[in-house]
Amino acid sequence: MKRRFLIGLMVCVALCCLCVAASAATDPLKFAMELSQTKFTTTQEITVSITVSNAGEEDMPGPVTLYYPNGQVVEEFGNPTLAVGASQSWSGTWMVTQKQLEAGKITFKVKYSMYNDDGELTNKTKNFSLPITYETASAEDAKVQVEINRTITPTVAEKGQEVNVIYDVVNAGEVEITDVTIKENSSISKSTGTIASIPAGEKASYTFTVTMGTKNLTSQSIITYKANGKTLAAQKDKATIKYGQVNLSATLEADKKGGAPGDIVKLTLTLKNTGKVDYTNINVTDPTLGVVLSNITLQAGKTETYTKEVAITESVDYLYTLTATDANELETVTSTGKVSVTAVSPEDQVLLSVTAQSDRDTVYAIPGTVKFTVTVTNEGANEVKDVYVSASGVQLYHFPTIAAGESRSFSRDVSVSMAGQYQFAAVCKNLLQEDVTFLSNIIPIQYAQPTPEPTEAPIVTPPQPDYVETPTSDGLPEYVDSVQKALDVVWTVCAVLAVISAGLLCAGLIRRMQQNAQSAKAYDHLERGNYRDYTAPAPKEKKPKGKNAKAAKPAENQPAGEAAEEIGSDEEAADVEEDETGLPISDAEAPAEEDWAEADAGLEDTPETAEDASWQDDSLDAGIKDVQEEDEADIAETTVEDAGETADTPAADAGLQPARETRTNRRRRSSRHYDK
Repeated sequence: MKRRFLIGLMVCVALCCLCVAASAATDPLKFAMELSQTKFTTTQEITVSITVSNAGEEDMPGPVTLYYPNGQVVEEFGNPTLAVGASQSWSGTWMVTQKQLEAGKITFKVKYSMYNDDGELTNKTKNFSLPITYETASAEDAKVQVEINRTITPTVAEKGQEVNVIYDVVNAGEVEITDVTIKENSSISKSTGTIASIPAGEKASYTFTVTMGTKNLTSQSIITYKANGKTLAAQKDKATIKYGQVNLSATLEADKKGGAPGDIVKLTLTLKNTGKVDYTNINVTDPTLGVVLSNITLQAGKTETYTKEVAITESVDYLYTLTATDANELETVTSTGKVSVTAVSPEDQVLLSVTAQSDRDTVYAIPGTVKFTVTVTNEGANEVKDVYVSASGVQLYHFPTIAAGESRSFSRDVSVSMAGQYQFAAVCKNLLQEDVTFLSNIIPIQYAQPTPEPTEAPIVTPPQPDYVETPTSDGLPEYVDSVQKALDVVWTVCAVLAVISAGLLCAGLIRRMQQNAQSAKAYDHLERGNYRDYTAPAPKEKKPKGKNAKAAKPAENQPAGEAAEEIGSDEEAADVEEDETGLPISDAEAPAEEDWAEADAGLEDTPETAEDASWQDDSLDAGIKDVQEEDEADIAETTVEDAGETADTPAADAGLQPARETRTNRRRRSSRHYDK
């Protein structure tokens, strides 16, 4: 029995060997596959290496194609036609799915062509797999929870239109995730998107932008990240963006890439309806701004522009999504391109000041040359590189670097082609690699007509002088010289005499002024009597002057002897010295003889000129006027007294009346003596 079993087993082994030999003869391809990791706790990305070789005796009649486990072609592998002994290798990444973890294996496949036993060309598909191990997640791994959302706008696009594939990665777990990578299908992007880190409870976004061609686009991605020291992965299934005609298009632009917090950025939305029907109920939304516009109508063939100003608070991406309904009640969804606005801290801003000076403000020729000096100062906190200074579009100077707080200057002779205002501009890059321009002060340059050059007088060479002998004499008679000399002597003498006369005249004037001063003093000491004349006999009696003055008349019945006696007594009374009022004074009160002599000396001086006499007369008139006023007062007083006495003794008054009148007349004569 045992012998029969052994014989049967040997027969089976021989049959298997024959089958393998037959299979080797009919299937010439050999496969080799390696995985970077075979143990997994969750879905994650791994590296796969595959090599396909032709182990047959003939060349492969057709190309060999390699496929991913999801059925997509591995384009990097190509479509080689393998010759005898040739091989083709590929190494790439693959995201291990939850289904593969549960199946415990990863399977790739190839398709190729070969001839069968009947000589017919047939297509064959062969799968080859490697086993993997799925381990249960630990408690730490349970704290990792990541949500990945993908948004594609628009889903239908025409040629040249931008398509945005946006990935929002939400860290809903309790630990931070790092090194996030997003690998999209090659039709969307050949570059890998990266996010450095996402703290627990926060969200980060990454956007792929592609321009639609004439074929559909396919989005399929693998997302990897690290948490708790492990590399984890997730996958997004295939989604198709269709190529087609879109009559409603939208574009979004910003006037700047960013700025400091608080700066204003202007967003401009342009809607264009290229179709033949109107679009109604157009709504515009943005993930950050929310509802931007609502219930808008855009007529066929029209273009509308809408602006919105937004204050910069943080770095953000703006992406407008539009939904609209056409006249056929068909809903259209489209979107704008992504616009990124970056918030820059004030410390990182570029601040330059530009100051310009010129050596003149007026030119007298066109073109003229003006020397300008430009100073650029870095007022920011960071070094600024590659500062270009220009004027009227012409670059004048380049500063490679300007340190913080540093000033750099240069001077240039600029050819001015016309009068006007000139300004310089300094241009450099900011942190966002945008060109920022800083303008200088304006310098006015004027043009003025030049002043014509004065014509130089021609240089004339004088002729050679002719020397003539000068005569020794002037030809005049000899006596002329003698007369001229005599006249010179006379002129000199006259000049000396004129000087002496002037001196004497000045001395005389001074002496006259002194005498006048002495005379004025002497008048105060003179006796004011009835008659005063020291050089001539008394003039005859004049008639009294004045309104109330009356000539004295002798009494008709008075005897001649009595009248003469009375006159004599009056003369004796005249010899008695009187005071200023005409009343007698005592000897003690009479002026001294020296005073009279001094007064006589003053009165005896006679004026030498008419001017002196006039001045003396005026002085005398003033003095006489004062004396007259005093005399008139005395007369009035005496008259009153006499009237009283007459009333009492009429007989006595009749006898004394002539004497009183005579005394009054004498007093008046003393005043009238000074009248002219």
